[in-house]
Amino acid sequence: MTDQYTPYGNVVYNQTGSTQVTGPDGKTYNVPRYSQTTTLNPQQQSTLDSTQAAAGNIADTAQSLSGNGLHGLTQAVDTSGAPALQTSLGSGYSSSPGSSYSTSLGNGYSTSLGSGYNTSFGGDVSQAMTNAKNAVMDQYTPTLDRNAEASRARAVASGVRQGSAAYSANEQTIGDNYTRAADQATLTGQSVQNQLFNQQEQQAGYTDSALLNRAQFGNESALNQFNAQNNASLTGQQFSNSALLNSANFNNDARNQYLSQYYQQRDQPLNELSALLSGSQVTNANTATSASPQTQVAGTDYAGQVNSNYQAQLAQSQGMTSGLFSLGTGLMGVGGQYLGGLGGGKK
Repeated sequence: MTDQYTPYGNVVYNQTGSTQVTGPDGKTYNVPRYSQTTTLNPQQQSTLDSTQAAAGNIADTAQSLSGNGLHGLTQAVDTSGAPALQTSLGSGYSSSPGSSYSTSLGNGYSTSLGSGYNTSFGGDVSQAMTNAKNAVMDQYTPTLDRNAEASRARAVASGVRQGSAAYSANEQTIGDNYTRAADQATLTGQSVQNQLFNQQEQQAGYTDSALLNRAQFGNESALNQFNAQNNASLTGQQFSNSALLNSANFNNDARNQYLSQYYQQRDQPLNELSALLSGSQVTNANTATSASPQTQVAGTDYAGQVNSNYQAQLAQSQGMTSGLFSLGTGLMGVGGQYLGGLGGGKK
């Protein structure tokens, strides 16, 4: 029962009386009774008083809140004022770009260049070649004939006879001149033929190029118009769909915000009451005193006491017996000596 004096306060033990207790030996004992008194220093006492006052205020507030503030919780949840949840975008929303959207380029687009387009061109120019060849030969022939007659005259004048080798050689030369002239006429005819062919080819190419350019221009125009029309249709539908989607999202966001505020207002009194009842805001004053001291004395061992008493009595009895035995032995020795003395006297 050691008194304690700390910077936070004192713990003092005072005897307040006694209690009669009957022991194992059957005797009655007066056991003292003590009281433990804890006294806080002024600062700790002031803190405790303030804490208890605050706890009282919290309890009063919680009682008032539980009686009045939670009245709203007895009412059924009513979310009828919330904006309706919109799960559909309505008939105005479309997954199609609309009737003005087209998958065809229309009549303005053509896959054909028309009947004026040539896959073959020109006519037969072989006659022109023949005519050109003949015209050249007509120019060469008079000269060739005169040269042939002159060559033959010179051969005759030189004494060359028909059938001789010199005559045959001269005739070969005259024939070669005609052959070279014919070949030249043929080349000229072929040149004329090629020129006519090239002219026909160029004319056909010009015509086909004009038809191709016109068709490409028309098709590009039709394609541009097609794309512009479809883009306008698609953009218009996308704009309408986006407007409907934004409107639906706005309405649903408004509903979520309404429900959030509704439940927050409904749960706020309950949260406040829970915080008040938890007592987490109350901090008790620190007394820093130890617990009441406990006795370390073991309980009475009655059986052990009886056995110890018996052992003591037994030892005492054995001691007395041993003493008597020693005394008897000593007496016997004394008696022997006495008798011995008497016997010696007779001698």
